Amino acid sequence: MEKIKHNILGDVPINWSVVKFDTVVELIHGYQFRTSDFTEEGIKIFKITQIKGDGIIDISNCDFINIERLDDFKKNQLKYNDILMALTGATIGKIARFKSKEICLQNYRVGKFISRDKNIFSEDYLYYFLSSNLFFHQLLARQTQSAQQNIGKEDINNMTICFPDLPTQTAIAEILSSLDDKIELNNKINQELENLAQTLFKQWFIDFEFPNQNGDPYKSSGGEMVDSELGEIPKGWEVINIQDLGKIICGKTPSKKISEYYGSDMPFIKIPDMHKNTYIVNSIDNLSVKGYNSQTNKTLPKNSIVVSSIATVGLVSLTSMPSQTNQQINSIIPKVDWLTFYIYDLCKSLNDNFIQLASGGSATLNMNTSTFKNISILQPTEAVLKSYHFLVVSLFEQIEMNTKENQELTNLRDTLLPKLISGELEVNNHNF
Repeated sequence: MEKIKHNILGDVPINWSVVKFDTVVELIHGYQFRTSDFTEEGIKIFKITQIKGDGIIDISNCDFINIERLDDFKKNQLKYNDILMALTGATIGKIARFKSKEICLQNYRVGKFISRDKNIFSEDYLYYFLSSNLFFHQLLARQTQSAQQNIGKEDINNMTICFPDLPTQTAIAEILSSLDDKIELNNKINQELENLAQTLFKQWFIDFEFPNQNGDPYKSSGGEMVDSELGEIPKGWEVINIQDLGKIICGKTPSKKISEYYGSDMPFIKIPDMHKNTYIVNSIDNLSVKGYNSQTNKTLPKNSIVVSSIATVGLVSLTSMPSQTNQQINSIIPKVDWLTFYIYDLCKSLNDNFIQLASGGSATLNMNTSTFKNISILQPTEAVLKSYHFLVVSLFEQIEMNTKENQELTNLRDTLLPKLISGELEVNNHNF
């Protein structure tokens, strides 16, 4: 295929357009809300912290303004599928589409991108271009070199964008979005499976309505309850410490001064790897054989439970393969396999307790290993624990399978993205 040479974006097909951003795209800032605007409840404010990367938004923890002020900010209200980007701070350049039906107002340092003419330029194609290194490398070159990284509207307007004709843009976006749609579907299925496991856990181990010998709910069918330091519990259950369920491991970081310790042989789990992941199938950093052999006593087998314990406290995940973690994570290696999912769901249910124990009056939350391993919890009977394990094991197996498939789909998408956006792969009726 004939190419345009010496382009800032590299070589692109001769029939593609190469123009300044503001020729085809408008960047719109949100409103610069002040701290004094915020209220305890009301309308959510969408800030850069709501953009989590890899196209994900999270509006579960937003600031608010009074609902009576909605009319004052109608022009700042986000619409479904809006393309949003963080324009400052550590998250600069992270891109996402607004996939929520909740009312949210756009904050100032969140940029919204819209096509000036949708008959010429597709917003679906725009989203993937903004997700590519063709855009991100330009952004890095232009962001200000201050302590707080920023990118301005004029900087982005003067960047360069390349694109083919509209049918080809549509075909490229459909190929990439089909992968994203499957990833999103798997994530929704996983969330439903996770919710089901948590519901069963609450029913069995908090409400004490596990099936009795006749298959009836234990407590409401008159099951005998006895006093304990944690309140009334079913007869035969015990109060123990978390460390009685398995081996407790606090992670450690191999020396960064020894580059040979890092490679691609074993996941090295840190807190960012845990967000929204029941199973961790991929980590930002990995260790070499030499690296994990330097601290073999820190290696966790598959289906160990990892709990974030410093700064961001209370995230809980499972290992999908032998792994190590850094020192911000405490982990449990179950002493028997049929404790695995009870421990996982137990730790999920203890989130508020973990945060309270980590407070300790300091600015940074810190739940040390000694505190963690001595937390008092319930140990049900072996029969009940085994029954629960065999009830939920298929749910977790499906979650793990979906998560691994998502990683494969993500790798495929990330491989195709630069090749499609640059025209390296030719699209012709979705054949390439």
